[in-house]
Amino acid sequence: MARHENTTPAIEDALNASQVLFTANPLFLPPQSKHLFQAQERFWDEIETFSTAWFRRRQAATHAIIDAGRRIASEGGRDPALMIKEVTELQSGAMERLTADARECTEMLTHCADALARNEITAIQETAEKTQRATKTAKSDPV
Repeated sequence: MARHENTTPAIEDALNASQVLFTANPLFLPPQSKHLFQAQERFWDEIETFSTAWFRRRQAATHAIIDAGRRIASEGGRDPALMIKEVTELQSGAMERLTADARECTEMLTHCADALARNEITAIQETAEKTQRATKTAKSDPV
């Protein structure tokens, strides 16, 4: 933007920022917004899948702790080896659940990034096609 003698940097920054609002062509917005919403839907699906599995693993952990506690309370006082075995199995199950958490979280983030990238690429392609069509009609002979 050209500098004028009577404008301040703050005014100039505000004018530059507002230009974005006025230069956005509505012809090109639908592909981006459509694909953004598609990506968001995919994100929600991925988050729901991950969250459901995560809560099921937490529920399984709770049941494992309760069952181990019952076995230890009923027989562990008389048999220290049983108590150690129960705690070891409980810790092993916890590590398996944490490993599944990490693996599935990585998968969720990968799927979300994939959805975002694919939708962005498709939106850019659609925008380019619309731009080409708009430029072809703009080059037509005046009436």
